[in-house]
Amino acid sequence: MITIFGAPGAGKTVQGQLLARKYGWTWVSYRDLLMSLNDKDIRYALEHGLFIDDDKATALMKSVFYNIRHSTKYRVLGGTKLKYQPQIVLDGFPADYRQLKWMIDNKEIKNLDGAIVLRVPRGELWKRLVERKRVDDTRAAIERRQDTYDRNITGMIKTLKMNGIEVREVDGGNSELDVLERIEGVLADWNMVPKKQYEKIKK
Repeated sequence: MITIFGAPGAGKTVQGQLLARKYGWTWVSYRDLLMSLNDKDIRYALEHGLFIDDDKATALMKSVFYNIRHSTKYRVLGGTKLKYQPQIVLDGFPADYRQLKWMIDNKEIKNLDGAIVLRVPRGELWKRLVERKRVDDTRAAIERRQDTYDRNITGMIKTLKMNGIEVREVDGGNSELDVLERIEGVLADWNMVPKKQYEKIKK
């Protein structure tokens, strides 16, 4: 399991979806899961860039991690049907230090193989956020989410490394496929994808 960090607009969702599509992995969007709860307090918090109630957030992810551990898929290799667990790509979780501490305290951290941190200049982030026109992309909400991310990310990276988790920063600029190729270079170093010339994804 890997997680992708990045400020709002850094491309976490796009890259998580591209990896899932290319390698048959499972993409898990923290934001989409929260929205699926149809909880008015959570929706308000998301739309205004506020903290999500920790009890609700961790209860949700506890269920998700349980389902991940107990999910079984099959593939055929050499004529034999084999069970396997697909790689998981977490998008947006943990969102802050408190959620990371919950992963550590509940031993979920041991299932994390690495973390990718997408770095994008703030000017480029603003341009992307304006273009995507999401309901929770108001200027005030964006600024709150960016400030929260900036306050948490340095300490989270340090804590992940202290717990033996590989963390790599990746340039999130240029085209989506350029960024994907950089991420694949990191995953190849971690022996999660083959070390080869990566094939381009068809649009």
